[in-house]
Amino acid sequence: MAVHSFYLLPTGIITIDRSILISGIDIGTKVKSPVYAVLLMHDEGPILIDTGLNPDGLMDPEKAWGPRAKLIKPEMTEQDTIESRLKTLNIRTKDIKMVILTHMHWDHTGSLRYFNHCPIVVQKSEYRFAFQPDSFVSGQYMNNHFDFPLQYDLIEGDRVLLPGVSVVRTPGHSPGHQSVIIKLRSGKYHIITGDALSTFENMRLKIPGSNVWDAQLAAESIYRIEHLSLLLGADVFTSHEDVKWFDFKKIPDCYR
Repeated sequence: MAVHSFYLLPTGIITIDRSILISGIDIGTKVKSPVYAVLLMHDEGPILIDTGLNPDGLMDPEKAWGPRAKLIKPEMTEQDTIESRLKTLNIRTKDIKMVILTHMHWDHTGSLRYFNHCPIVVQKSEYRFAFQPDSFVSGQYMNNHFDFPLQYDLIEGDRVLLPGVSVVRTPGHSPGHQSVIIKLRSGKYHIITGDALSTFENMRLKIPGSNVWDAQLAAESIYRIEHLSLLLGADVFTSHEDVKWFDFKKIPDCYR
């Protein structure tokens, strides 16, 4: 049993001050950053990491995203919906066997409601916090994205979920943030960092973003990801990469 390939599924872009991605760097410089999900093709069936932007934003951005519809200006097309991206590979939402959430912020949970048939794997601490977040980060959690009768599988700590698919705790950006380590059948390792690393500059400079819940933990998680990447010889996929995004393979291309 193994992961034989995985795909990056673009779900739109957001316009954001680069100093939010990398605290104190390029203040006032607006960049367009990608939002994407990851599809793992596993022998047990397809697995999704995060679910991208809320497709309701196509028709009513303010209802879907609230104030951030004007502040961050999410942009997506019909092709950017999870359903559309999966259809490219002849996969339906009901074919997904598991969803792994790196965390429960609005730009990672937009299509969760389509996956009420399978386990949603998330850290217990993240799930608890999402429903009652501290006020200074409460805007990053939107109940209309995750408050549905879903099969939440609440875990605590690092976990091997399936052969070739592991999660490791990388808190700081949020209390229960986790990153995903993929081992392909070829033997190659890859790390899906989630927002523990928004860009490669976070790792190079050892500076987290400015929108974190706990900056100290966020910095420690950067070091942890770097250590794991060196230990495993793993390629790293940052979540909102504004520079090297164009070098990443996107659907219909894949990593094997």
